Amino acid sequence: MAVYIAGSINLDIITSLDRLPVPGETVLARATAKLPGGKGANQAVAAARMGAETRMIGAVGEGDAGRWMCERLAAEGIDVSGVSVLSGHETGTAYIAVDAQGENQIIVVSGANAQLSGVEPVSGGVLLSQLEVPVAALLPVFAQSKAIRILNTAPALAEARCLFEHVDILVLNQHELAVYTQASDGDDILARARSLLTRSGQAVVVTLGGDGALAVRGDWHFHVPAVPVVPVDTIGAGDCFCGSLAALLDEGYCLAEALPKASAAAALSTLGQGAAPSMPSRAAVEDLLSGAATEHAPPVKNPRAAALS
Repeated sequence: MAVYIAGSINLDIITSLDRLPVPGETVLARATAKLPGGKGANQAVAAARMGAETRMIGAVGEGDAGRWMCERLAAEGIDVSGVSVLSGHETGTAYIAVDAQGENQIIVVSGANAQLSGVEPVSGGVLLSQLEVPVAALLPVFAQSKAIRILNTAPALAEARCLFEHVDILVLNQHELAVYTQASDGDDILARARSLLTRSGQAVVVTLGGDGALAVRGDWHFHVPAVPVVPVDTIGAGDCFCGSLAALLDEGYCLAEALPKASAAAALSTLGQGAAPSMPSRAAVEDLLSGAATEHAPPVKNPRAAALS
C-alpha cells in the first residue's frame, strides 16, 4: 500500500573532524557539507529506496532551505504533498560533527518541526514516526490510524510513553531502552524490552549496534546479527533501519523476515557520508545478503499478521 512518515525534516550541516571535541575545546574541521536530513526525511528516503510508495508528512519553513529539502525528497520519488510550509519559521537544522572513526555528535534546532500539527490518521499501509516532532501531534494519528504503526523513540522523551499503547512495533536503541526502563540486578535486555509491552500483539525491536537487533513480544523473541562493515559515518543508520523495516512490512514481510534486510540496509548506510544520501538501494541490500549468513525465524502461518507481533 504505502509507507506514511510523520516526522522531522532538517538541513544537515556536517563537519568532518579527526576527533570529537571535549567540553570547552576548539578543534579544526577538515571539511564541511550541506546535506538533507532529519529523522523523518531520512526514514522516508530509506523506505523509498527499499521500494515502498512513500509519503512524507512534516513541516518546513519559508525560504531556500525548505524548498531545497522538498525538492530533494521529491527527487527520491517521495510524495511531499503532506509537507506544510510555515511562514515565520525556519526549516529545522542539525549541526553534526563526525570523527575519523565515524562517531558523531549532533545538535538539532527544531524550527518548523516543532510546529507540526493537524496530522490526519491513515487508513492502511504503515505509519512510521519518531520523536523530533511534538508528541501531541502524534498521539491522535497513532490512536486513530488503521495501519501497522511503528514508533522510533529517538530522541528518547519521557512524555512519549502515552504513545506506547497505540504502537504496534516500538523501535529503540540501548540508550533509549535505558531511558524507558529501570534495570535491576539480573535483568537483561530481553526482560527490559518485554517490560515495555502494553498489550498483546505488540513487538519491541531493540537495535544493538554491532550486535545486530533483537525483536521481542510476549512469548517470542528473535535475534539477527549485524552485517560486519568498517563504518565511514554512522549518522542515519538507525533511521535507515526503521525506514527499511517499514517498507518491508508494507510489502508483506513478517517482522522476523524483515529484520535481516533492515539490518543489512543499516550496515550499508554507514559506508557513505551523511544520512539521507547514504541510504542504500534495495538491489544493494539484496546483493549484500546473498553472501551474508543470517539467522532464520521460526515459520509463521500468517506473515501479514505476524508483522504486528
